[in-house]
Amino acid sequence: MSKKCKRVIVALISMLCICIAIGVIKILFFSGLFVPLLKVKGEDHIKVEVNQPYDDQGAIARYRFLDYSQYIEVNNNVDITKTGTYEVVYSLKDYHKQVTRKVEVVDTTPPNLQLQGPTSIRVFENTVYEEPGVKGMDNYDGDISDQIHIKSNVDMSKQGEYQITYSLSDRAGNTSEIIRNVNVCQDPTNVKLYYNHDSYDNKAEEWWFEKSKNHERVKGAIDEEVLHTYDAYHQGPDEKVIYLTFDEGGNDITYIKEITKVLDDNDVDATFFLTRNYILNEPDFMNELVENGHLVANHTWHHYDMPTLANANDIDKFVLEITETEKAFMQVTGQEMKKIFRFPKGGSSLRSLKIMQDLGYRTYAWSHAFYDYGPDLSKEEVLKTMMDHYHNGAIYLLHPSNKGNYLAMDTFIKNMKALGYTFQTVDTIAAP
Repeated sequence: MSKKCKRVIVALISMLCICIAIGVIKILFFSGLFVPLLKVKGEDHIKVEVNQPYDDQGAIARYRFLDYSQYIEVNNNVDITKTGTYEVVYSLKDYHKQVTRKVEVVDTTPPNLQLQGPTSIRVFENTVYEEPGVKGMDNYDGDISDQIHIKSNVDMSKQGEYQITYSLSDRAGNTSEIIRNVNVCQDPTNVKLYYNHDSYDNKAEEWWFEKSKNHERVKGAIDEEVLHTYDAYHQGPDEKVIYLTFDEGGNDITYIKEITKVLDDNDVDATFFLTRNYILNEPDFMNELVENGHLVANHTWHHYDMPTLANANDIDKFVLEITETEKAFMQVTGQEMKKIFRFPKGGSSLRSLKIMQDLGYRTYAWSHAFYDYGPDLSKEEVLKTMMDHYHNGAIYLLHPSNKGNYLAMDTFIKNMKALGYTFQTVDTIAAP
């Protein structure tokens, strides 16, 4: 090997030794062998969201391979409730050492916009749009609802689908936006019925029927052929079908939701004759009924004896009893109400039947009922009368306010299915 090669090898080995020595010295130095080592844990510049919890990671200190972290003094002036840049200072005073972490409290969260009322609403043409309102809360600025900008293309004079856009920015420039859909519908209360009904008898008569014996079909207060001329029915076709119907006007005590669950559990659809105010007071339940295949039908606004309004002076009131209920249903569900009707308390007249027919409705009485609108009956009492008087095409009138109806419903349904009967809503009854 030449002298030149030997010199190169010696030089390389020397440089390697120097590098190793420097590395060892650095390791020893930064391990706190010669002077105390102090450094922050994690990043030395962090961002945290205003009004959000901040847990400082602290610092570590080492000296001569020992942990000196317990001797660190911390000066933390971070105010998490105010935006700005703060410092957290960590000190080893006896060794005149300190390190700093910068904490930047920032606001990057957009305001929270919350619609009051539904995200999609139905209103009626040529009425006044009443804004349900919207609330704007910011995690830093608080309630800034008064700064919400509203952009609307709603035209109340024209049917159609519209949008209202609500936008809001906080002081930091964070922006939120939310949209409400508005469906301007035809107003069913605009219906005006030309009155020419004086030739029809207005003698009021509450509905009665002969209870079924031996499960035969029954006669009612008005001959079936006469009823059919007014699109009215008190029983379905002579087939193994049962029509469960429930009248509800908003009683203080009702088992309507419990009964509905029993119906749904047994895959049975029923008809609910409901008043306007009950529909408006139970919007979620109304949509649930519709989604589950039940029929929500018209039972008037105020539950009046309708023949008392079947005259030239009160015809507009008569019509409003019907159309206001239609309007409530459309407002709550977004769907047109099927023109299926039952007179309150079954009180009708030929004139009132004709008026309902002219309004496009089919009217339904019943072929079995019992005293279930009084005190609670037992499950056994209810089940006995329902089983004793069933017949083909039976329309049952039931009141959800009676607990016995709820308790007996599951057993009755199972019994009738075992006998080969099915259950349908009254609108499936075809004209003869």
